Amino acid sequence: MADKAKKKRVGPITFLRQVRAEGNKVTWTSRQETIQATIFVVIMSVLIALFLFTADIAINFAVRSITGIHQ
Repeated sequence: MADKAKKKRVGPITFLRQVRAEGNKVTWTSRQETIQATIFVVIMSVLIALFLFTADIAINFAVRSITGIHQ
């Protein structure tokens, strides 16, 4: 059986201090970068949705033409 390394337990206050210290090391994006990224994601989502909608209609039309099923 493999030996498991025992992790040192820390109290909640020490844990919160460590979390805060790690949070201070993070390079946060600016508000402007966040807004630009959000706009990019929304635009790309709309473009992908339009592409998938168009592809669905084209495939639907092709299948109905091939099979002769019309409603």
